[in-house]
Amino acid sequence: MDFDKLLAESNDDLPVEPRELYASLPNKAEGYGYLRDVQGQVLSAWHDRRIERDLVIKVNTGAGKTIDGLVVLQSYLNEGLGPALYVAPNKYLVTQVVEEASRIGLATVDDPDGTKYRSSQAICVVNAWKLFNGRSVFRPRPTRTPAPIGIVVIDDAHAALSTARDCLSIDIPYGDAAFSELLDEFRADLEAYSPNELLDVTERSPGALLRVPFWVWRSHLEAARRILHRAQNNAAQGDQLYWSWPAVREVLEYCRVVFTGRQVTITPLCSPVTHITNFTSAARRIYLTATLADDSVLVTDFGAAPTSVANPITPRTAGDIGERMILAPMELNPQLAIEEVREEIASLAQAHNVVVIAPSRRIADLWREYTPESNIILADAVADIVGKLRAGLVGLVVLVNKYDGIDLPGDACRVLVLDGLPESFSGEERLETQLTTHASGIDGQQVQRIEQGMGRGVRSNEDHCVVFLLGARLTQLVYDPDTLARFSPATQAQLKQSRRIAGGLENEPLEAIIDVAKQSLNRDPGWVTYARRGLAHVEPSPGHVSTAAIARRTAFDRAVGGDLTGASAALTEAISNTGDTHQQGWLLEQQATYIDRTDPGHAQMVLISARSKNGAVLRPLAGATYQKLTGSDHQATTASDYLSRRYKDKVQLRMGVEALLEDLRFDPERTDQFEQALADVAQHIGLAAQRPEHEIGRGPDGLWALGQLKYWVIEAKSGATAMSIQKRYINQLAGSMNWFETQYDSTVTAIAIMVHPADTLARDASAPTGARVITEARLEALRTAIRNYADALVAAARWDKPDDLNNLLTGHKLRAHDLYSYTRAIKPG
Repeated sequence: MDFDKLLAESNDDLPVEPRELYASLPNKAEGYGYLRDVQGQVLSAWHDRRIERDLVIKVNTGAGKTIDGLVVLQSYLNEGLGPALYVAPNKYLVTQVVEEASRIGLATVDDPDGTKYRSSQAICVVNAWKLFNGRSVFRPRPTRTPAPIGIVVIDDAHAALSTARDCLSIDIPYGDAAFSELLDEFRADLEAYSPNELLDVTERSPGALLRVPFWVWRSHLEAARRILHRAQNNAAQGDQLYWSWPAVREVLEYCRVVFTGRQVTITPLCSPVTHITNFTSAARRIYLTATLADDSVLVTDFGAAPTSVANPITPRTAGDIGERMILAPMELNPQLAIEEVREEIASLAQAHNVVVIAPSRRIADLWREYTPESNIILADAVADIVGKLRAGLVGLVVLVNKYDGIDLPGDACRVLVLDGLPESFSGEERLETQLTTHASGIDGQQVQRIEQGMGRGVRSNEDHCVVFLLGARLTQLVYDPDTLARFSPATQAQLKQSRRIAGGLENEPLEAIIDVAKQSLNRDPGWVTYARRGLAHVEPSPGHVSTAAIARRTAFDRAVGGDLTGASAALTEAISNTGDTHQQGWLLEQQATYIDRTDPGHAQMVLISARSKNGAVLRPLAGATYQKLTGSDHQATTASDYLSRRYKDKVQLRMGVEALLEDLRFDPERTDQFEQALADVAQHIGLAAQRPEHEIGRGPDGLWALGQLKYWVIEAKSGATAMSIQKRYINQLAGSMNWFETQYDSTVTAIAIMVHPADTLARDASAPTGARVITEARLEALRTAIRNYADALVAAARWDKPDDLNNLLTGHKLRAHDLYSYTRAIKPG
């Protein structure tokens, strides 16, 4: 009997209701006979809203959203809305999706130009790059018709958008001829606007960050266009510019340009996703995401409908997540040496797979003594090691900057370590972090990446792992009550459980902390019950789309469409609707960018207002008015007032100071953080501080007011590696002293202070009279004094009594007149 022939001749409608459809699928693998309850909940809720064009499905990591996405696509195919496209964040996950489809009996292909896809006989599975690039096959092509899209599922949408951003912007490396041509084109303007940053870029300083102001970009736009056009004509198909240029050139006037010592990035103010015409016109677009608290990026980067994103499809409960014991050893006992913590965690790898996610190669190398070099894996080479982890015991593996896009179920990862805060590497990423960090100090992008990272170790509600958070800055961010609300409901519940665990481990030795971790690893019944109970009544998070995100997308689309007045109006409304002054400044700068196209004078006035609210936005052409720094003669009272405003309890203070000291070290990659930490240190001990060069574009890196009309004029060269103080640096210090003398009268005195690893001048350099240097050894002495001061404050559990603070400042040699001891005389070359 030919049953295929009978099936073809049947007049029965293909099932579209998802449960019925799934039940009808033939050839399902063992264990895939039925939908899990959470999958059924999600698919039924989606079915009720299937006629909506944009839909967001939010489920916990490991809740089976891949199958959800595949069933959704097949249902639409059965309805006749094909062809159906499934987009995974990377090639590795494409393979996993194809394997999962095979297990439930669904046909897939990988060629969107193939007959099976175009005729809706199979689901096409591609990575995000295939869809989102300037030469995408899903837009008009010179020699072929574009590949159609009827319905599309974007899996792990927050991870996919990172690829989309990279592929729809321009990144030109330092050694490329186009880099030099562009820098030369802007050089005269940049020398006048940011001479020090220009020198940093020219000398390839690792921490260099130089923005091209929007009015400079406007005036050189056509010259830049010609440079880029020539470069892309000469680019090989492997070059990033070759793939991104066709999309970026359409919105080139509305881009942000950033030079660093490594590359120049040219990034549209919003992703030009409309360039991918068939994605824009798709009948249905489904975004699968983890349960993150803020989904605004789906609007700004994918152009998703705000009302749909704000009303996501979720399961009835958010407690369907794997068990995680989250421990932050440095919070529990700040006296612990992080090297000892790494060693103890590494010892767990004798019996369990331990996966470390490091934000950079520098941090990853700190684990080299505990694992072979072959187990330190860069982000784009994870497939092989993930396969080995899934197959059996590997031991300790370090993944560099890989917070998403991998699955490590079961024994593949029983111990997960996040070693330090996720870092931004490109100039655009670093700038975005500076611009968008909230007034409270919270960086929403970092919170998102931490959540994604912590989700790598549990892939179902039956899974479990221990998560260690290392590093003071990471611990401080996670501990902050304002940050907690930005995590998903399930992660919030598990972090609250961790808070209660911490209460019983405060100041305990490292062995006790590891023993508690082993209770989870060894499946202590009490812990298992406690962990599950904490998730019993967790409600799913509602969708959240900020008014700022809607306004940014609306403004960008209007500007590209020629309606600059409408673009400005969209941002005006968002500015008035937010109480976060930092965000207001960021939005005002974008508004000024659009206004500048028609009214440059008014744009500068808007930028002045923006700068007053957010110190990371561009300095206006007229510059900022310098406000003189006034010190206090009552150092202890000033310190008490500052600490009382900043810290609510001793744990916050302890974590805050440790985070500060983590930034206060010589590191070529983190010079901006060092300068900010230097200013923060001054305020912690009751001094007034400024960063004039950062704030107004003139003057020293740092200025301290010590009281009694005494000042320190500071040039911080924490990224320097030379064995002597170079002439360029010492000339900057002399120039800063000259600046100081023009701003302050003769009643005050100032000492020129250089922060540099060397204490000897280069032979051709001459230091200002009386200049001093803070070397690495002297800086370490200052860090030790600050840490001991903080420990004493924590022990006292209060800092509201100036007399007590005065005794502590005196005892730890942190009174203004004691600080001289942390400097050395500069030696002639």
